[in-house]
Amino acid sequence: MADLEPYPCIAFELGKQNSLFLSEEVMSTYRYRQLIRVADRATVLNLMKGLNGYTLCSGIICRPLNGSEFTTIPLAEGGVMRIGYVQRRGSQLSRLGELYLSEVRKSILL
Repeated sequence: MADLEPYPCIAFELGKQNSLFLSEEVMSTYRYRQLIRVADRATVLNLMKGLNGYTLCSGIICRPLNGSEFTTIPLAEGGVMRIGYVQRRGSQLSRLGELYLSEVRKSILL
């Protein structure tokens, strides 16, 4: 992480009561030199751009929605991030939900 130390890390936080198993960032327990916690994804992107910051995430970027200004770089430390979803038993995913899962499957190794 030494190369990123001059830059602020922007972290999306679901709240203090949530489990680390549901964290959206890898290395969520790492002690960052500069850490800004925000409550929505749009703010993460705006602060990354405005402050020349970074976030640690799955690496899945929706270019039509977020533009081409963002890029992903794999962490040298490696590690595994599990991506999942919760669906109510007996319910069906919407067309948009199915499209989302299709895109996730294209982006990651299952």
